Amino acid sequence: MAEKILAVDDEIDILQLVEMTLTSDGFEVITASNGIEALEQAKVHMPDLILLDLMMPEMDGFEVIKHLKQTPEMRDIPVIMLTARAQTHERIEGLSAGADDYITKPFELEELKLRIESILAHTRKTKYINPLVGALGDWFTEDGVEQFAEHLRAASAIQQHLLPQSEPELAGFDISGLLESSMLISGDFYDFVPLEDDRLGIVIADVRGKGIPAALLMVMIRTSLRLVCREDMSPSSVLKRVNDLLVIDTAPDFFVTMVYGILDPNSMTFTYSNAGHCYPLLLRGEKIEELQTGGMILGCFGFAEFETETIEIESGNKILFYTDGLTEAEFEADGEFYGEERLKRVFKENNNLPADELCRKIREDLSSFCGTGQQKDDITIVAIKSRKS
Repeated sequence: MAEKILAVDDEIDILQLVEMTLTSDGFEVITASNGIEALEQAKVHMPDLILLDLMMPEMDGFEVIKHLKQTPEMRDIPVIMLTARAQTHERIEGLSAGADDYITKPFELEELKLRIESILAHTRKTKYINPLVGALGDWFTEDGVEQFAEHLRAASAIQQHLLPQSEPELAGFDISGLLESSMLISGDFYDFVPLEDDRLGIVIADVRGKGIPAALLMVMIRTSLRLVCREDMSPSSVLKRVNDLLVIDTAPDFFVTMVYGILDPNSMTFTYSNAGHCYPLLLRGEKIEELQTGGMILGCFGFAEFETETIEIESGNKILFYTDGLTEAEFEADGEFYGEERLKRVFKENNNLPADELCRKIREDLSSFCGTGQQKDDITIVAIKSRKS
């Protein structure tokens, strides 16, 4: 969905130039020629940013800023002032009133675009984090954060609440997931996201890093992903958007592997993209295929690109997703990994079980393999079964 910019100026030539330039850059541009019209357009369209000339008839830019800041639903919209080069006092007055930046007339279009992108880069993060803050309420007050850091059990309770609380109901499919943390808090997660037209978004991810920082990042990613998924983008576009957010917002030593896919019971297809995650396993009859299409890990490279693949789901097909805490679990006696080959064998041998029992059976086999040693990493398993007609 294109970001909206409201351009306000009483000079029609400037409005047309700004509209043409920003539209070609992918923005949706709304225009207004005076302050009263600007407030009306802002209320209707709720733009992501306002370009506001200060000197206009009927209502000047200072009054517009004042009204914006007094209106709860509009006070957080960022404003870039357009002001005459010599009018230093105007810039000071505008910034004091609540404007976020200014650009002097006549301006270079490239400078205008850079200032817009700088402001929006910040507000994008706020857009995705604010719903999380609202969802967690008092946990993210000053006292709540302190308590959150001190009491891991509280963090665990929050994480558990954010995991699916029941199995999704999707015509023709049996779907289940399982997550076991190595500690009270986890960097793994999985989710089922209801989409339009009876489709279901399916995600499994592994945040690399340890302790509270990884767990907090997991919560942020889960919230951001849910918002992005509902914009009806392809899986590769969803991963690209999440990657862009992470590159801006996280340190390089934290990164994420993820598979995101859309299961469509109408077309009986699964469309997915894989960001450096363990390959999901597709079982057709006696043959197992690895779903490898995608790209690199999330959070490290701003230039990362991802591919999408659509596969047809036939009656009786199964798909198994997992994190590397499963295949890299070690036999306590000699350090041998559980491994992909053993997982494939157990998957095939037990594929007739219901999805929830299949997940538990794989977990039981892992416990038998590892012995009594301590679990060193989080383990997540998600199973999808297409019911036979």
